[in-house]
Amino acid sequence: MKRIGLAIGLAVLAMGASAPGQTEAERVIVLASESVPEGVAVARHYMAARGIPAANLCVVRAPAAEEISRDQFDETIWKPLRAFLAEWEGRFDVALADATLALSLGERRAKYLVPVFGVPIKVTGYEDVKTMYLSKAAAVDSELALLPSGGHPLVGSLVNPYFGADAPFGPPLDGGMILVSRLDGPSAAIARRLVDDALWAEQGGLKGRAYVDTRGITTGGYAVGDRWLLRAASSLERAGFPTEVDTRPEILPLAHPMPDAAVYLGWYHESAAGPMTKPDFRFNRGAIAYHLQSFTGAAIRDPKNHWVGPLLVHGACVTAGAVYEPFLTGTPSVDILMDRLLKGYSWGEAAWMAQPLVSWQMCFIGDPLYRPFARGK
Repeated sequence: MKRIGLAIGLAVLAMGASAPGQTEAERVIVLASESVPEGVAVARHYMAARGIPAANLCVVRAPAAEEISRDQFDETIWKPLRAFLAEWEGRFDVALADATLALSLGERRAKYLVPVFGVPIKVTGYEDVKTMYLSKAAAVDSELALLPSGGHPLVGSLVNPYFGADAPFGPPLDGGMILVSRLDGPSAAIARRLVDDALWAEQGGLKGRAYVDTRGITTGGYAVGDRWLLRAASSLERAGFPTEVDTRPEILPLAHPMPDAAVYLGWYHESAAGPMTKPDFRFNRGAIAYHLQSFTGAAIRDPKNHWVGPLLVHGACVTAGAVYEPFLTGTPSVDILMDRLLKGYSWGEAAWMAQPLVSWQMCFIGDPLYRPFARGK
């Protein structure tokens, strides 16, 4: 039986499913697992801080682990969350003789989905780099980005229809996609801090210095990574940030001074290293920190290994990481990310504007409502 309704669903959406009276906070769905009570507490802290309605909390019973099998993901996260979202939005299916018609009669449309500490991070299936595009392994969050539509192929990746956009996320894209960023990290306390630091930094805008660590590559396939970073540095400089750009092939050495760090962008080192790992190093509150490298988010609750956990331990407010091998073309274009943040978009919007693929390997960490430059620097 066919499931029709894409065009019909979009027509219904255009007639008012994204209600003009909804605030950003009212369009946030928060996902927690009852298996991790500390995570449910993080969810409630976030909702209270941002004024998110209590009805927007979905509590599932997922395993208390970072990794989850595809079957477990479907049964404990995808199906219950999809049912929750459909009921919340007022969507339902009508069975016809040879097809299923998808209708939406509600006036609510979700924009953001926020998994919290305790919700699994990656779907198993990874074997090795050579077979990645034949695998069903993926970041939980990248799969959940397609929650409103569903039915997508599970092998390989799909093009993100919001990639490269420079407009607020809304109809018709929000009929088939949702912007996912999680509140997570090495501890529940760190996950809570991501909320508090975002709210604090929004009061006056993110302040400090920017550090951009390139590899000095000018030719070949990897040169695009350096071009992203250099364009991001130019955007930061134009916005008035004192910006240091390092073009040496090596990562910034441990002894390199990094005072007043509000932004860090770099690549290509297997695990956290450099000045950000010194015991007394601390990013400014609200800091943006991202290191481009395979498996950066393979264990985001580990405070010492890979990159995401250590960056969060040292005070980063928003970051991103790949749970398995994403390949360079499957990672966020950091030039787009910084450009959109500096224009005043939210972290959730900027992250997904910069991310070319869905149903793939990237996860974003931080409050998706966070607007570090909403009032201008």
